[in-house]
Amino acid sequence: GQYLGVADLERLEHWVGEMARILASLKAQGVSHAPIPELCLVKGKRVWLAGVGLKELSGEPEKALAALARALAGERYPEFPLRETLERIEAKEDPLEVLFSGPARAHGVQEAKDLTPETPGQEAQPLRDASSKPKEEPKLPSSSRKVLSVDPVSEPLEGQEVSPTQETTPPEGKTPSRPRVIRIEEPEEPSFTVVEPPRPRRRSLLLGLLGAVVLLGLALMLLRPSSTSGGGYVMEFRTDPPTERAEVFLLEAPEGSRMAPGQLLLTAPGRAEFDQKGVYRLRIRVAGRDPVDYLLEVPGPPLVIRVR
Repeated sequence: GQYLGVADLERLEHWVGEMARILASLKAQGVSHAPIPELCLVKGKRVWLAGVGLKELSGEPEKALAALARALAGERYPEFPLRETLERIEAKEDPLEVLFSGPARAHGVQEAKDLTPETPGQEAQPLRDASSKPKEEPKLPSSSRKVLSVDPVSEPLEGQEVSPTQETTPPEGKTPSRPRVIRIEEPEEPSFTVVEPPRPRRRSLLLGLLGAVVLLGLALMLLRPSSTSGGGYVMEFRTDPPTERAEVFLLEAPEGSRMAPGQLLLTAPGRAEFDQKGVYRLRIRVAGRDPVDYLLEVPGPPLVIRVR
């Protein structure tokens, strides 16, 4: 220890009193501990004794405490105020309690709070001033019932991953290697291609191509069957990965709709037809997950039910 032979007598007086308190408490529990300087730790007015309960450190605490004080005080031990008291304790004339409750504490500092001795097997540290307290282990959150959350998210671009914002909590007794989350995503990017301003030298060519594209689009609109025939609007539901299956139920329909709440619209992936524009309240169910409600605006882009 760094205090061997050079310890301040006033601080040593307090350390001896606190070590006597710990040794007396251990002795009352039937543990005879003989501390050595290399297995003691101090921080301010607090004292720790390491190696309690080890067979190699068992012995008479009175003699060990006196020897420890002599080793720490060094040449100044004759000036130590508790020298005579320690000699009487070493000779079994006085108990350890006189060091922290009797007149021998008249020259000591104010008593610190009661300390708990270190448990056996704790790592031994030399007598020194600790610069910081031992770090406490973080508290683990308590387990709760698994709850599945569904959030509307944007459809990611190709090669872009979407990090889940809410995860299911595994049930007690089960620790899944990777939680799974259902995500409903809507694309943020427009479905059409953004056309940049053409260069002046290619203006005529690009105008011709743009006219051809417009004519082709009009032809496709006229030739394809109308999805709103009979007042219907077809919405596409997708799952990611495509092997997952999700049941979509209708809970509420907008005003003017003749669709009955509670009916199963489809099992995604697939398409469902709605008879009116507006906002529909849906309930999405995936096997092994709690149902999730979602507000769907019709017409709109395809919905992606992402399972993680």
